[in-house]
Amino acid sequence: MPSIAHLVMGGIIGICLYYISDGKFSKTHVFILFLGNYVGPDVGWVLGIGRFSHSLLFWPLFAVGLAYVYRYFTRFTIRINGIKDIEIIDLENYKLQYINTYFLVLAGGIMHLYLDGIMNKQGEFRIIPQLPFNFEEYTWTLENFVNFGYDGVIQIYFLISVVVGISLIFGFIFVFIWFLKKNSNTAGIIVILYLIIFLIFFYLAGSISTMFHPDGGAIIYVAIFWGTPIILCVLSTKDFSIPKEEKKEKIEISVKDAKKGKRNLAIIIVWLLFCGIITLAFSIFGFIFNKEILDQIFSNYGDSISEYFTYNEVHSLIIAVAIYHFVISLISFLCGVGLLFKNKRIWKFAVYYHLAFSWTLIGLIIACALNEKSIKERIIY
Repeated sequence: MPSIAHLVMGGIIGICLYYISDGKFSKTHVFILFLGNYVGPDVGWVLGIGRFSHSLLFWPLFAVGLAYVYRYFTRFTIRINGIKDIEIIDLENYKLQYINTYFLVLAGGIMHLYLDGIMNKQGEFRIIPQLPFNFEEYTWTLENFVNFGYDGVIQIYFLISVVVGISLIFGFIFVFIWFLKKNSNTAGIIVILYLIIFLIFFYLAGSISTMFHPDGGAIIYVAIFWGTPIILCVLSTKDFSIPKEEKKEKIEISVKDAKKGKRNLAIIIVWLLFCGIITLAFSIFGFIFNKEILDQIFSNYGDSISEYFTYNEVHSLIIAVAIYHFVISLISFLCGVGLLFKNKRIWKFAVYYHLAFSWTLIGLIIACALNEKSIKERIIY
């Protein structure tokens, strides 16, 4: 489970962008960045591919699929008129394009990887995970960033290194001012090329060119973990839509939506009943075989666990987990049966219940899906 630090980081950056953009970086943008930074790559652990989703190489690929899920949420808005009057409203149209959503999901995930690496791993970042055919995991640490090109790879006369290095540093000020004046894509590309030239020279000459500052690694570090997410957030506000010609023939949307709503409702009901039965089985298993489970845990991890918990404390924890699973299994089963019989009160409870677990994505999907216009009409009217 990700920590609150991800929420704080995503929330601060999202809200700041919202205010300085006068709402162009909308509340929808903030929500996706906020939740994407929190959950983001951790979804991979649920699917058993956490090492892939927690790598800079594969996260952009993983985000392709995750962006479809997050875009679905842009179809809804929440109206709150007190604790007893919370309604998820189906707008019947997406607020963001897929590409805009993808940029936000990608940015949030990079921020997540940054915070995991800098705090959880104490400055170690996974670039490439361990792959088949004995391909070892490749990581970069803060030390790697600091040492990037620090000593240089060729011998360049001291005075030349300093003069060229300092010239490139002060030259960047004028290049950046020119970029601000032009404010064009071409100018932006030139700024990037200028930095690449500086990185190449720094790598060749070493830190002597910047009076012993590790600027090469610092630029790469900032570009990956700060520049890229912010640029992606900016791109998420751009309009990438392609004008479409109006269709001559009208499609019967109501019939299509009715069939889709019926299918989605059936999927939700089956999911809730399935989860209820499976979770109930787990809880019963925990109640009956708690001692066997406890003995197995201590036989494998006893040395590390005993530093923090006693045998009896772990036993109590197992029973508590079994009780928790028993309760949520009954709730899931009740929601499934209630939706099956189109009970309005159970429907509303199911929405509120899953909204409380919205941070799991599955809970948010179910809460939103139950409020699709086609499903709501089948339940309420």
